[in-house]
Amino acid sequence: MLRLYHERLAKKAFRMSIVMLLRDLAPSERSKMIDELTKQELEIPYSSKNTLSRATIYEWLRQYNGTKDAGTVLMPKVRCDRGVQRVLTQEQKNALLRWRSDNKYRTCEQLLEELLANNLAATDNFPSEATIARFLKSVGLDRRTLVKIGKPDGKIRLAFEAEYPNHIWMMDTKGPNLKVKDPLDERRTVIAKPIVAIDDYSRYIVAALYVYEHQETEDTILQLLKKAIERYGSCDIFYCDRGGPYMGKKLKRTMELIGCKVMHTQKRDASAKGKSEIIMKYFYEKIDSELMVSSTVFTIEQANQYLNALLTMDYHKDIHTVTGEIPGERYFSFPGKYRRFVSSEAISKIFLPYAKAYVSKTGLIRRNKKDYLVPESRLNGTYVEVRWDPLDTQKVYVWHKDKYIGEAFLYIADNDFLKRDMLKAAIKPVKPIQIPSIDEVPAYNYLEHKLEAYRKEIDNFKNINDELLSLQKKQGEIKAELLKPGTIKPGQDIGSLSGIFDTGKLIHLLSVLLRRKLSAHERLSIHLCWQKYGPFEEKVVRSVVGRLLGENHPVSDITGYMDEIRLSSITNLKGEK
Repeated sequence: MLRLYHERLAKKAFRMSIVMLLRDLAPSERSKMIDELTKQELEIPYSSKNTLSRATIYEWLRQYNGTKDAGTVLMPKVRCDRGVQRVLTQEQKNALLRWRSDNKYRTCEQLLEELLANNLAATDNFPSEATIARFLKSVGLDRRTLVKIGKPDGKIRLAFEAEYPNHIWMMDTKGPNLKVKDPLDERRTVIAKPIVAIDDYSRYIVAALYVYEHQETEDTILQLLKKAIERYGSCDIFYCDRGGPYMGKKLKRTMELIGCKVMHTQKRDASAKGKSEIIMKYFYEKIDSELMVSSTVFTIEQANQYLNALLTMDYHKDIHTVTGEIPGERYFSFPGKYRRFVSSEAISKIFLPYAKAYVSKTGLIRRNKKDYLVPESRLNGTYVEVRWDPLDTQKVYVWHKDKYIGEAFLYIADNDFLKRDMLKAAIKPVKPIQIPSIDEVPAYNYLEHKLEAYRKEIDNFKNINDELLSLQKKQGEIKAELLKPGTIKPGQDIGSLSGIFDTGKLIHLLSVLLRRKLSAHERLSIHLCWQKYGPFEEKVVRSVVGRLLGENHPVSDITGYMDEIRLSSITNLKGEK
């Protein structure tokens, strides 16, 4: 009571200090001073607030001016039922103290439901969640006091969400926290861990299972994913951390075959997949903590039953705090025709254990100390992917370059004579090549022939002047051939002085003007155009080609040049007529 009295006196002293600043001021100045006080951060005794409102200050002024007793003015009032829970009975308080001290993660909502289930909340004495929360806070059993608030890791986290169901699946493993009975010895306990896969878009859990600590392997992850894909279809992205079970080549290869990309978080960055971490916290608070405080040691089958019951009856039917929708309804609102379902036959083969194997020249694969005959001979001498059922040793399944080839059956060389004879017949023997002796063939003198031709050319051109004179002589001979008497007509171009301008001259002229060698296909098109629309005059050809080259027409488009030449020839003929 003395502490309470000192608390009231400290509050009264603070209020009086505010009133003394304002009581003698004019109304306009008082209003300005109140505005300044409301903007300041003040140290208010025994209060979590650090600011004052205008209404509070004016209320203090009204109380000061209206009260004559200096001892009670601005003194905080004391509730007559302070520290006394008006609704909770002693039996309810004992139950709440016991339940919350056993498990700090039990919420007020759950505690109220448990009071109702145990007939501890009568109709005339029905407490609210706020009443339970105030009682727990008064005795130091509130969640803020019991649960240690985690420190931020200093990284900037940006919220993201998948665009549709089955776009991103997150999988995570938590533990070790839960201890269950050892299947080999019931007097001992072993560690059990939950493995959970959640759909990022809807927060719907597609796979969840408690496994023994030694069962947290890549094969277990594959079996969980197999069941989830059979039921819900395949996801597009599989997001997980860098734990040992999630870094194997088998998992990555299997998910690639069904068209799923495996992505991993950065090193030592578990909070990157915070949605799965929140689910793990939910499981710990709802299941692990309850099973640990129980006096009974449960089996792993019982733990999985509790897990399925919680998901079915609670999690999948409650409104999610982030999405604002029920996870089950949000997930199944996506039409089934847009889901990528995989046939049971394909899944049964894809999710089997696999390894790379070499196919021998006789078509045999060696696996688990047994030989298997591949279905196609083209695979001989190559590497293939082999998948097998551990319970069926009579056959294995063969993949090559992401394609399923078929089944390779067990091959027994002692009694499988028919297959062995057929295989030998299919193999063509390689005949050795007989190399003739050096005396039976003439000597190979390729370089000698080239050297002899080079020496002859050097003899013809003793020096550079002789070579230039030879070129000039050859040029004169060609010009004399073109300028034979009687071939020049008045007004005729010198370039056409080689007799009739035929297709051969046209091809040569186009090759010179375009500065490239014409292909056989282009020469054939020129011949066809000449036969159908020719003959063409040389001056028309030169004029058209010169105009197109000036317009930067591509030299590779021989069809375009011939079309322009044909149109120009037709235009000239019409003009002459």
